[in-house]
Amino acid sequence: MRFFALCCALLALSLWSCRGDSDASPESVVRLWQSYIDRNQFDSARMYSTELARSYIDFLDALVQDDTADISNTVLYKLRCNVQGDSAVCHYLIEGELEEKIPDTLVLYRVGGRWLVHRVEGFMVIPVDTLAPGDENILFQGDSTDVELE
Repeated sequence: MRFFALCCALLALSLWSCRGDSDASPESVVRLWQSYIDRNQFDSARMYSTELARSYIDFLDALVQDDTADISNTVLYKLRCNVQGDSAVCHYLIEGELEEKIPDTLVLYRVGGRWLVHRVEGFMVIPVDTLAPGDENILFQGDSTDVELE
């Protein structure tokens, strides 16, 4: 009888812990996700990411693969999420190297009742075809072809 009661208690506890994960607000998911990134716990961060955000995590993981990078603690200032249906856009400020506040944004989707980071706004590959015609010929000071033009 005690064994049965113990099994029931463990089952109830496991169901309760799963429920808590799906009740997490977008703000708490953003904070948790960022804390995993800060501690280089990329597998844990992937659990709170859609496939698109996982590409960002894979990029970070490759950067620190053989590096003994310091663990950071990113503070998110003024975190606010605008929720509409199963989407949330979260805006916040982070502190830069010169102690300036830098705006950042994450987009979350609710998938299977859980909020997941979907898109990291600062992580976008800009295609080359977005240059205006002629921009590919712009020379910047110090380019090697500057000498040839003089």
